[in-house]
Amino acid sequence: MPEKGQPMLNEVLRDAVREAKCPGAVAYVGRYGDRVFHEAEGFRQIVPNRRRAEKNTIYDLASLTKVVATTTAVLFLYEDGAMDLDAPVSEYLPVPAFGRFTIRQCLTHTAGLHPGMPLYKECTTLHEMIQRYSATEPSREPGTRRVYSDVGFMILGAAIELASRDSLDGFCSRRIFRPLEMHDTAFNPPKEWADRCAATEQCAWRKRLICGEVHDENAYAVGGVSGHAGLFSTASDLAKFCRALLEGKLLREETVTAMRKIGQTPVYPWQGLGWKLDPWAGGNEGFLPSRAAIGHTGWTGTSIWIDFDNGLFSILLSNACHPSREKRDASTLRHVFYEGIARAFYAGRSNVHTGLDRLLWDGFGSIRGKRLAVLANHAAVDQLGRPLLDVLAMEPSASIRRVYSPEHGFHGQAEAGAKVASETGQIPVISLYGDRTSPSRAELAETDLFLVDLPDVGSRYYTYMATMKECLAACGDAGVPVLILDRPNPLGGLILEGPVAERFDSPVCYAPVPVRHGMTPGELAKFFALSMSNPPRVDVSELDGWRRDLFFTQCALPWVSPSPNMPDPETALFYTGACLFEGTNLNEGRGTDTPFKIIGAPWLDAEAIIESLEPEDCEGCGFASVAYIPRAIPGKATHPKYRDEACKGIRLRVEDAARIRPFRLAIALMAAMRRRHVEFMFTDGFDILAGTSRLRRSIEAGKAPRQIVAECEAALIRFDSRRPRIY
Repeated sequence: MPEKGQPMLNEVLRDAVREAKCPGAVAYVGRYGDRVFHEAEGFRQIVPNRRRAEKNTIYDLASLTKVVATTTAVLFLYEDGAMDLDAPVSEYLPVPAFGRFTIRQCLTHTAGLHPGMPLYKECTTLHEMIQRYSATEPSREPGTRRVYSDVGFMILGAAIELASRDSLDGFCSRRIFRPLEMHDTAFNPPKEWADRCAATEQCAWRKRLICGEVHDENAYAVGGVSGHAGLFSTASDLAKFCRALLEGKLLREETVTAMRKIGQTPVYPWQGLGWKLDPWAGGNEGFLPSRAAIGHTGWTGTSIWIDFDNGLFSILLSNACHPSREKRDASTLRHVFYEGIARAFYAGRSNVHTGLDRLLWDGFGSIRGKRLAVLANHAAVDQLGRPLLDVLAMEPSASIRRVYSPEHGFHGQAEAGAKVASETGQIPVISLYGDRTSPSRAELAETDLFLVDLPDVGSRYYTYMATMKECLAACGDAGVPVLILDRPNPLGGLILEGPVAERFDSPVCYAPVPVRHGMTPGELAKFFALSMSNPPRVDVSELDGWRRDLFFTQCALPWVSPSPNMPDPETALFYTGACLFEGTNLNEGRGTDTPFKIIGAPWLDAEAIIESLEPEDCEGCGFASVAYIPRAIPGKATHPKYRDEACKGIRLRVEDAARIRPFRLAIALMAAMRRRHVEFMFTDGFDILAGTSRLRRSIEAGKAPRQIVAECEAALIRFDSRRPRIY
């Protein structure tokens, strides 16, 4: 947190209230036992009279009731042995129709229940509503979809009462609120609290301004106490609740771990027991950008997020629906506020979700009922590490007709440049690296949608994007639309390096882009389509939470080596420059456990080369001289340069990824080697990798690295001005 954090967060809260055109709000930010920020902004009521919001203003929490009260109560009963999460609800609530779904499925919104039913004009008791729900046809099979449901939590509230032999409000007061000294938290707040309550809506049904009584119509109709809504509280009381969860003073550690486990709901991994998990920047809830964050929101304009990684919690309470729901904009309120929190506490990192994750988050809507052709490999996994084909199989109405693979094969085990045979099976896998480079017209005639999920490494030499380009062209000719499941550029999207290719007739040089191009696969697909005479329709399932300043290590995603010699993101960074050594007579680290992080040869004076480098050419990088012997490694490098010969090398290490310019570093190393060693040679492949002969000629002419880099600048500026930007 910066020194001027309090004024900054004051400004963030003011901006959130102003941009959302909200009456007011109270915010509380804490970290474990410390209070970082607690302020009120604006008004708790603006009609008929203006009343300022105070730090102790009491708000209608709306659906925060689901997690603060109902979920916690269920988990207490689970710990007491009085409730089995995997038992049918009918064991606790004697309604036969409720035997088809479990307590857990109600908690995770996967019980197949309707989101909500407006029964408040017809029913006056919870029992009546329960009976009406039991007579309603399910909207879907339990466990097959996550659909947020008030109904499920109303049912849970009733089950709690029978399992605990207490009223819901009585149980919560006895087990949660009183032990935590949450003295300003209750269902049906007493009349003496009314003057501190924030007003909600001018209700046409009740014909009055709602203040101090539950806004939710169904909760009001059954007496103000329900499992889905009805709780009132202050920011200070909720801070006590957050601290108790974080510090293990409320529920057992193993219970909290189970509650917040990502992936426990396979069809929607971001749903925990009651709580939302691993928040999405593109959602309407606001978020803390952390995989370990749990949270929830309430319709009136309330929200809580708790980060179990760093102990940070953030509470935002408002009455965004006052005086009328027509002006309610809780989404803007939360986004502006929590984006400010993210800037203050989460600089330089995010919980990025890929295009595959978004496909799942969206419920597979874009592929439902379609015949698919897929271009992918083994590295296409979701954030839980589940393979693409397994995730796609979760949508039974979509059928995968064919899978196409790039260089290294679908399993990523073939060596660089090796032809890969196609595979037969239930789903044929067709190699597009070798004799074929694109799908046939006949194959595409049986395809409704061509889906691409192909992790890239951010350098033009990497052939996967060349394969994608060939597929796009074939889809354009066949009239087949394309969906790109986007992935981060592991090198970020701000920095461009190297010459813009002047020739693009090779898989390692496939388009007029620079060596380090700064684009995601989705952006590259859009770029390719711009130059095609018959482009396909290209849609992109976009990344969530990714910014152009983020490197892969800042995205909280699993790294799956996309090819045999790309074991980690650091290798991908150095590859941008070190791959050029494939066009020389130096070994570029193949035949070792650290490809592209060692450059060497038997004749290299590594220490002298390191000593000769200018600091400006190697910022952010560390060096060490090493002795090594390249060995044959089946599947990675069967015939590395200088195989079984003793080499002297330079080992590269990342000290500051944001400052390293690997292309410039490679040019500096080559220039120094050429000056010192008559043995140094370029091979025919160098110009192909560079996309031009100018780079080689500049090095041979003895130009300084800074001059060579400067000569690339004008073309990079032109490219930057025309490249597509999705993010």
